[in-house]
Amino acid sequence: MRLTLDQLRSLVALAEEGSFTLAAERVYLSQPALSIQIRKLEEALGAKLFDRKKGTLTEAGRVAVAQARRVLEEVERLTLLVRGEEAPFQGPFRLGVIPTLTPYLLPRLLPKLQERYPGLELEIREDLTPNLVQALQEGGLDAGLVGTEENHPGLRATPLFREAFWAYVSPNHWLYSRESIHPLEIPQEDTWVLSEGHCLRDQVLSVCRPSLTKRRVEFQSGSLETLLLLVEGVGGLTLLPEVALWTLPEAKRAHLRPLTPPGAGRTVYLLLREGSLKTRVAQGVAEEAVRTFQALRLEAQA
Repeated sequence: MRLTLDQLRSLVALAEEGSFTLAAERVYLSQPALSIQIRKLEEALGAKLFDRKKGTLTEAGRVAVAQARRVLEEVERLTLLVRGEEAPFQGPFRLGVIPTLTPYLLPRLLPKLQERYPGLELEIREDLTPNLVQALQEGGLDAGLVGTEENHPGLRATPLFREAFWAYVSPNHWLYSRESIHPLEIPQEDTWVLSEGHCLRDQVLSVCRPSLTKRRVEFQSGSLETLLLLVEGVGGLTLLPEVALWTLPEAKRAHLRPLTPPGAGRTVYLLLREGSLKTRVAQGVAEEAVRTFQALRLEAQA
């Protein structure tokens, strides 16, 4: 039985892309050449790894992919040991980010990372926290930025910064006249929230006063921008994380109200695998993320 690293890389690419065409592009092969790599690997292992009719991995394929990732990581570890100190900051780094951070933090963070680590090939994936956790556990990501403290075997969560929630209120809502708002004054039935699966949804609902009446319109969105438009067009209010405030034009900032007493908010964490080869890079990304947030906070306050 003769296995090659190219075969293992092809298998991992196929597992992550779910398509022979996309996987072939990722490993710089033609589609027929990739198919040959997978077939040779199946012959060497004596098992079918990919169900071509369903377009999914078989059970044997899932086991093989998990082990292939470990082998490729050990090969990378050997390369880093030989190349020395600067090697971790070269090549691909796969970062997952939750949707309520991506549009606000990344436009300022990415240029700083590219300037600080010119040899780093950044791959960004925006997704919900459970999917990012799974990708980290399976080796599909090197690190993640999330808004909840995740406790999972083999993963480490490091707090980066704490951000407050701000109310964004329609002029037609009775809370608009307040200079500040107590969280228990915020009725859930008047509050627009993100759809199920977003950690910010649960955090917002935990802040608000429980519903006393049924909401007239049930709507769940995957975008904070949509919630702002609903507040402006329909009424009610929503809660925004502090990182989003700098994107608001001056006219929209008139809708903002702080919550008092302060304390309602969330902590952003860096997630990465225990013993990861990319720990030093992840720590550098975390440092830049903290500095970026601090700069955005000052900009929003100004």
